[in-house]
Amino acid sequence: MKNEIKKILLKIFPAILLTFFTPNLSHAAISPINISADDAIIGVNTYGFVDLEGAKPSAIIVEYNQSIDAATVHKDTFKINDYVTMQEQEYGFDQSIERDGDDIQGNEGQITKVYVNNAPAPSKTGGTKYGRYAIIELNNTYMLKGQNLPYTTSMMAGVVQKNDITGEKGLITDSKQEFKNYTMTQKQDDQGRMRAVITTDKSHIILPEFGPESGWTIHYIGQNAFKATHCYSEYTGKYEDFELPYSIYVPDEATLNNYKGHISLVVHMEHAGANDMDPMAAITSSKAAVKLSEATVQSKNPAIIVVPQIENNRRSTNDVVASSEANTAVWELLDHILEKYKGYIDTNRIYGTGQSMGGMLLLNMAAQRDNFFAGLALVGAQWSNSYDKPFQNNGAPARSPENDTISFNGFGLDKENYQNWYYMISDDNILVSTCADDPMGIGEWRALSDYYAAAGVKIAYDEWDPYLSLEKQNEREKNLTQHQNNSPGTGINWVTFTRGNHMSTWKYGYQLDYPFTWLFAQNRKTELRRGKIAQLKNKWLGRDSDGKVKIGSGTAHLNSAQFTPDGASDIYAEGWTSDSVRKKLKDTAPTDIQK
Repeated sequence: MKNEIKKILLKIFPAILLTFFTPNLSHAAISPINISADDAIIGVNTYGFVDLEGAKPSAIIVEYNQSIDAATVHKDTFKINDYVTMQEQEYGFDQSIERDGDDIQGNEGQITKVYVNNAPAPSKTGGTKYGRYAIIELNNTYMLKGQNLPYTTSMMAGVVQKNDITGEKGLITDSKQEFKNYTMTQKQDDQGRMRAVITTDKSHIILPEFGPESGWTIHYIGQNAFKATHCYSEYTGKYEDFELPYSIYVPDEATLNNYKGHISLVVHMEHAGANDMDPMAAITSSKAAVKLSEATVQSKNPAIIVVPQIENNRRSTNDVVASSEANTAVWELLDHILEKYKGYIDTNRIYGTGQSMGGMLLLNMAAQRDNFFAGLALVGAQWSNSYDKPFQNNGAPARSPENDTISFNGFGLDKENYQNWYYMISDDNILVSTCADDPMGIGEWRALSDYYAAAGVKIAYDEWDPYLSLEKQNEREKNLTQHQNNSPGTGINWVTFTRGNHMSTWKYGYQLDYPFTWLFAQNRKTELRRGKIAQLKNKWLGRDSDGKVKIGSGTAHLNSAQFTPDGASDIYAEGWTSDSVRKKLKDTAPTDIQK
């Protein structure tokens, strides 16, 4: 009731009341006038951070063309619209939210606090009495269901000023329109359904984790992207020159000098859903890059973090174990960074992290320059053997030391066995996580386990519910890796989360701290001492009547089974050849097509 009376009085006696309510506004007008919020609001920004499911807003910032009085701004002053509230309105809580941090359904993305500030950012002290910015803090204690979103989708926001507030020039009355930082269009998907496409204006997104003082530098096409040359693609058999956008975190100068010669280098590769020309797409699409650059990690393990940005038309790997020109370009970028920071980087501590497509590229690269990486911590990624890549890639020759002297620059080169991926990585330090509902990941790591078992090597394996406490999960993963790992093949560790699909893996994997603790403890010298599983150089002998790999069998010249997101391929079964595939395709084709 008091607020309603105040609202009426403000409209009737603005000059008198403004003098009473705004005595400290330094630029108060002599003759206050009313102004609509439609004219007073300059724009709306979203302020946020990168969470497990990608970029997430923690506040909406409304900018006015004049100072406003904090005493007249409250939680019910504004009505807001953000991605999570929009999703819940359309699909409901159960279809929108995977985890609810406070056990209160329906408050996700809703207003928790409103105050005024004199800078376009949240305040730890509750803001200022007067300022041009209304700060609307949001509930962000939830995890969205489904795949990680582009930051230009998840950081959308719209605001309506519902109630009048006091400004230095007069009363600012309620707005008739929504002020927003996004547009929404309709687009037809692959199934012919119309879907809403949300595009947020990037200039109205504030992510301080990548701000000027963060240590991150963003390299854009046409500005400061890396110029890659003579990059070979197994998709086309052609060489490409192009600009590779990327982001890089470099510790401050004092840290570089204090730890000179002991700085690690980490390359992080994102999934295909982050493919874009904008290098912000990759570093905001999962928690990994931010987590690697956080003080909790950097204080113990100072590292340079590089995140190459892969464009849609340069997808780095496909599901038939081939790679694009991005493969060569990433090597060129790494070589450039190693040269630039020569003497600072410890080349025995170069690491790779990534998920899905990105993790697949790193697994592929691990066989191109043997023991280049001291360790790989991957989620939702897998790789395998194919000695017949041209058959599945339009006849384009497979990458080789002869046609790609950049990827195969001589470092650890094994011309006889480089195509035998199972052998090449058998001395590596690898920690990989998959989800139970990921037939491709599960199937291909199970195949590797079978091949190693035939040589007497047991892969360290465990599985658990990703909803267990983080403390328990970190402990389980630590226990998994605490085993004898001095003999060939024992550096590989595999975790399966007992719930979730392929795209859940990077939410579950990056919530844990131990994988990066494990990663920074690895050194390529341990790989060199460990050695490879010599038996894997033998020819493939097949499986016995019980389905076990025959004793003494290797993986040389084996085209291993291929999997799809739906499971094992009936056509590209273990041991396939181009002739066997042609025959199966002919036998399964309708009679009229065979003719």
